[in-house]
Amino acid sequence: MARILVALSGGVDSAVAALTLQSLGWEPIGIHLRLFDSDPESIAEGVCCGDQAAFDARLVANWLGIPFYVRDLREEFSREVAGMTVESYARAETPNPCIACNHRVRIPALLRLADSLGIPAVATGHYVRKVRVGDRWYLAEARDGRRDQSYALYRLTSEDLERLEFPLGELDKETVRQRARAAGLPVADKAASVDLCFAKTAGGVGNLVAAARPETGKPGPLLDEHGRVVGRHPGIAYVTIGQRSGLQWDKTVPERRYVAAIDPATRTVAVAPRARLLTRSVTLCDPIWHGEPPKRAQARIRYQGPRFEVTCDGKRVEFLEPGPPLAPGQAVVLYDGPRVLGGGTAASVERGA
Repeated sequence: MARILVALSGGVDSAVAALTLQSLGWEPIGIHLRLFDSDPESIAEGVCCGDQAAFDARLVANWLGIPFYVRDLREEFSREVAGMTVESYARAETPNPCIACNHRVRIPALLRLADSLGIPAVATGHYVRKVRVGDRWYLAEARDGRRDQSYALYRLTSEDLERLEFPLGELDKETVRQRARAAGLPVADKAASVDLCFAKTAGGVGNLVAAARPETGKPGPLLDEHGRVVGRHPGIAYVTIGQRSGLQWDKTVPERRYVAAIDPATRTVAVAPRARLLTRSVTLCDPIWHGEPPKRAQARIRYQGPRFEVTCDGKRVEFLEPGPPLAPGQAVVLYDGPRVLGGGTAASVERGA
């Protein structure tokens, strides 16, 4: 078979992806994308793409006996992902950095590098599949729904998928671990990485945002639907729509309330009963559709979250029954069964029971 560029993160998933391809006759070329510098003490806690991850990726490549390269993308990651995350939170949005990382940094870099090396195909250790319908490729959910990562990759086009391979799409995590142990891979029992891994060294995304934009870390008042002060919040960097925990509530508040709106200019946070926060419809600011926009579909608004029946006109998504609270900046991804139809970023949300 042909050569294939394999993204090696330093974890067990990408290692087994490379192992699987090698067993099928492919000639893997390992590539590690260095995205940020990390605190060595935090490595065992699930931080990916930092210093130890590069070391582990090289170990895997050496064990497999395949060529290995490192591409430094720290500048791109800082601008397109970390910087975007900070600015989004400062605007009172709740972004998904993993989507931005895949769409703006990782996948484009892998495809460009493959082109420069004359390698026709690229593989990753994501838990997703691809299916062909007519003359078009679609992203599809992994066989193991508990590990599915299609939400984070919903912007992949048919042209992207033509060149991408996902060897783990039909596997569950335990099978991946078993294959790694049976083969003696050096990362067989390494802990899985976590979402927002780059923020972990800062002590969480709130601390990361507050360090870059100090005004977002200043406390402010919680106002109920009548404009009365009913508590305090620790700073808008630590607050998102639908949140209740982590806030200081006055004991006189008669009913449970949740974050309903955030005003970054005044650092005030409005709260309301949960029924007032339910999502009726959402307008998307950057929709992408793999084919014609669907008139009817199932929407997912969180990574590996439940689905909701919706209608769509290409930019506005309407929930047939009120959905959970949704924040501007979150991704709304539409499905037809396991197949990803497209989606976009929430720009504005219509709420109410």
